[in-house]
Amino acid sequence: MINAVYDITGCTTNPEPSELLNAMRAAVAQLGCTVLGELPVVFQPHGATCVLVLAESHLTVSTWPEYQLAHVDLFTCRADTEPENAIAPILVALGGRTVHGQRIGRLGPTGSPPVGADVR
Repeated sequence: MINAVYDITGCTTNPEPSELLNAMRAAVAQLGCTVLGELPVVFQPHGATCVLVLAESHLTVSTWPEYQLAHVDLFTCRADTEPENAIAPILVALGGRTVHGQRIGRLGPTGSPPVGADVR
């Protein structure tokens, strides 16, 4: 299982939710995941949170254009490519300059850490 979170700073664009969802779909396609549902939520005066519910879990992107900031949360039990590479379409849509990411170790289905997980 992969749980990867990213803080994206220096975002130079404030994409429409439809554009952000398109970028998110491209990211999950690179991961080999299947989209089951979508939810875009727009906030006033600006900003959005978009969620893709995946057969393999979820991808969420929240934006704060007033701070040139976005957060990405990816949780999946499948990845045909590294998440850091797959989020490239999202970075392009946001015009993000700096990405700070981390993977969070999660327990496997048997209650033990997945192979190679850094769990402390």
